[in-house]
Amino acid sequence: MIGVLAVIAILAGMLIPKIFEAIRNSRINATLEAYNTLKAAALDNYAKWGRFASNNLPYTGTEFDNVLFIEGRIDAKASDKIPLTVGSATNIYLSVTTGIGNGSSGYDLDGNGSADTTNAAAVVELVIGSVSGRDARDLSLRLDGPSMSATDDSSADSKGRVEYAAPSGNPKATTVYMYITHQ
Repeated sequence: MIGVLAVIAILAGMLIPKIFEAIRNSRINATLEAYNTLKAAALDNYAKWGRFASNNLPYTGTEFDNVLFIEGRIDAKASDKIPLTVGSATNIYLSVTTGIGNGSSGYDLDGNGSADTTNAAAVVELVIGSVSGRDARDLSLRLDGPSMSATDDSSADSKGRVEYAAPSGNPKATTVYMYITHQ
């Protein structure tokens, strides 16, 4: 009986980490699926109106989510679609801003060290607050590849479509900015 319990304990010890990794991967995949859905909705909105915001004024916070939801381009707002946060963060939204990424400077989409979005451009970005450093890096690796991603889970990433500051606090988390498109 003790031998059977030992075997079960060993198997459980090997299986539990894989189960938690599968759950984490499903959260990353759900976030990437939501990103692609929001990107298609934003591009569809642009195709219809020829701009992202009325009178070319930016939509801040959750306003662009509301526009896409009211137009029927998305079935739920970004905060309802993305399960990738540490704690109970509600600061997840699709935003139209002027030329920024990572909260301050333009997106360096090709990794050459200079911004590819100008300060005058209307940039559509997905903002996800309170993301763990590991999850933020995994998003960057999947969208941008290893050459344009941070070297570890505690570093900042300022290149590519996924940008974020170095994770901080307890638990260590950061706000992730995901480039969708710009005009």
